[in-house]
Amino acid sequence: MGMAKVYVHAVRADGSVRELSAAIRAAFLQASDDLAWLSPGDTVLLKPALNSGDPYPSTTHPLAVHAVAAVLADRGADVIVGDQAGVEAVVQDSSGSIKGSTADLYAATGMAGDGGLTFIGFEQEGWDRGYSLFPAERTPSWPNGFYYTSVVDRVDHIVALPRLSTHSQAGVTLGFKNWVGILRDDSRVEFHAEGPFYSFVENAVKGTSLTTDYRNRDVFFRRMTEIALCVADKLRATLFVGTKAQLTFGPNAYAVHNSYGGLGEAYTITPDPGCVFASSDPVAAEAVALAILTDMYTGVPFTKKLSWKAALFLNGQAQELSEQSVWENPFVVHALALGLGSRDIKTQYTAVPDDLQQRLDAFIRAGRPAEAGPISTG
Repeated sequence: MGMAKVYVHAVRADGSVRELSAAIRAAFLQASDDLAWLSPGDTVLLKPALNSGDPYPSTTHPLAVHAVAAVLADRGADVIVGDQAGVEAVVQDSSGSIKGSTADLYAATGMAGDGGLTFIGFEQEGWDRGYSLFPAERTPSWPNGFYYTSVVDRVDHIVALPRLSTHSQAGVTLGFKNWVGILRDDSRVEFHAEGPFYSFVENAVKGTSLTTDYRNRDVFFRRMTEIALCVADKLRATLFVGTKAQLTFGPNAYAVHNSYGGLGEAYTITPDPGCVFASSDPVAAEAVALAILTDMYTGVPFTKKLSWKAALFLNGQAQELSEQSVWENPFVVHALALGLGSRDIKTQYTAVPDDLQQRLDAFIRAGRPAEAGPISTG
């Protein structure tokens, strides 16, 4: 693959809604080649991060949804917003919906706004009718394939709108983790079974003859990354609004909700300046998102990191942002192996302070594979 461009726009912490909207529009149009791929009447799916009803930055910034939708509608697109929330909030099986509604959470986060956009909670589409099988022969780590929303098959283009956040199980939740929301719940539960916190079981039976090495721990991250294979042909851009970020725990405001609020509260910052960035290459977008998160994480007070460090120790699979390079992140490693994007990145900055540019480029440059070409900035 050739050089992948990532467009990064700085936005003031005290800037207006108009300024943020302008940055979103500019980054999106740059990353999408001024919508050269769009024809009037095409249907575009916007895939936000809607894991819960918690507001931004636990979920996608509402303005990211509405500003991108407005650009597309102005060019004649039919726009759909769609997702399915996590099983803590919404559960479905073959008998139908058991609890929760993603549409209700869409409203609770503020993404719905005045209700002018068409929204689909994927669980509303039905267990059999609403999902398609992505076959095992096309996904190396899913022996039985996986089920994804058939909305993907019905649209012409897809735009991903994640947010910047750490994640209690996966370490981070960025562009690739965002695709978990298109899975049917049986597939979602299946890959989580390979996830962290299995060490509690291993420790409980240590010293016995019981076999505990059932799994390849890398499968958890590989399966999540491979979900992107079913959208790769239609994915046109990935755009982040980074005016806030969660830097511990996540994806929700609390790792565990309870009647007192919750345990494992995500440490949230409002950087100044914040940023909006986008790319047509999902690996490049992920790499820059990791660089930005890592830069922000260096400023988290040590006292706020302590419980997060303990959680990661128990996790056993995910790494702290400061402990691995952008290119060692398991999502990036496997995405490159799958050919989902490029390892050669050109960052184009608008109004980003020089010192921040230098720090981000240093994070992107550090630990890059030997075969990668030089990083380019503009």
